[in-house]
Amino acid sequence: MKFDIFFAICQTEVDGYMPSEKVMWEQFFSQVDLADKLGFGVAWVAETHLSCEIQKELPTAVIPHFKGEIGLNTDILQLAPRIFARTQRIEVGSAIRNILCNGGPVAHAEAVRTFLAMHGLDQNEKRRLHLGFAAGRFEFSNRPYGIVPRNELEKMAWPVIKGKTFLQATEIFLRLIRGDLLSSQDVSPMTLKRSDFRSEDDWKRISALADGKNTAGVFISFPSRWIATDPASLS
Repeated sequence: MKFDIFFAICQTEVDGYMPSEKVMWEQFFSQVDLADKLGFGVAWVAETHLSCEIQKELPTAVIPHFKGEIGLNTDILQLAPRIFARTQRIEVGSAIRNILCNGGPVAHAEAVRTFLAMHGLDQNEKRRLHLGFAAGRFEFSNRPYGIVPRNELEKMAWPVIKGKTFLQATEIFLRLIRGDLLSSQDVSPMTLKRSDFRSEDDWKRISALADGKNTAGVFISFPSRWIATDPASLS
């Protein structure tokens, strides 16, 4: 049986004591060292963006009663080399990397490809980075990067549209990591259809806002968030 280990690097108050970021990182690396010695397979590290404390001041706060920061890691690609440099066996994983914020899937694909190129220069290092990715836990982490409804139709259908946005981001991200040559015409179109919604009434309300974008009542198209007129390639 194989065991991995998860690290949140959660900076919060315990018995009246709030550790500094320096203390948190020192303790994290100490724990990673021990996990390596104990034989854990992968150190999965959580990722969090923007301050949980600051978001508490907003009317849309999602964790208003939490004190501190949910997690301190913002970039597994910076953290992984430090872990590899001080350990012998343990591998590293992102749990998860948000590919919607910080520039979207194209920027993340570039960053991952650069990491892999640098990591591959060490012929003696055979350990892998395990890349878990998603759309992020909290809306406030994505809003500054434009991942918000752009009109009334998107506002009404936002849970579905956010999922479709992540699906397209996944396609772009994985294909660019693979080295594909892409433009906006090469990725799956963004559409809504009846089966995306739980009820006929929901679909009818969305269709009423489609403003001519509804093709024979079958689907509604809406624009991508990552449009590239010229092909982009990381190969």
